[in-house]
Amino acid sequence: MYDGVGRRSDQSSGRFLNIGAHSLNGYERDCLFRSTGDGRFVDVAYVNAADRIEDGRGLSVFDYDEDGQLDLLLRNYHQPAQLLRNQGGANHWIELRLVGTRSNRDAVGARVRVLADGRWQTRVVAAGSGFVSAHSLVQHVGLGQTSTVERIEIDWPAGHRTVHGPLPGDRRHEIREE
Repeated sequence: MYDGVGRRSDQSSGRFLNIGAHSLNGYERDCLFRSTGDGRFVDVAYVNAADRIEDGRGLSVFDYDEDGQLDLLLRNYHQPAQLLRNQGGANHWIELRLVGTRSNRDAVGARVRVLADGRWQTRVVAAGSGFVSAHSLVQHVGLGQTSTVERIEIDWPAGHRTVHGPLPGDRRHEIREE
């Protein structure tokens, strides 16, 4: 049993085993998965310098430099945060910032469906995403070679649906709840 500060407690004797500055999780190689488009994923961390061996605690995914490509912010145990900038790819994208008026202002809980090139993609606006980390509230959708979105359906937390589109890609759109 651990006492919350990295010491093992022997309840029968009341003694503590000090493990010092070591992590209880250990060090494992980080993975970064890329969709192959057919329901499978392949680990590409070694290609993108993301296959680090550190004691990871948090990960935030967001578009740091607003170039339409998702970047990663890593938070490791007893280390400063590290930004991994995505500098690859030339595909199209769209970002949606939802603003609630009848629902909560950040639209947490909204379900967004995007139709582009005959294919649907779904996102859900969530606040908080893990231990000591959070993702952006902006919904990022990759469009591949398609530069426009045919249709966007938003199921708002207040219980109603709005439909939008077509919208041009390669930019961020703010959509206010009607």
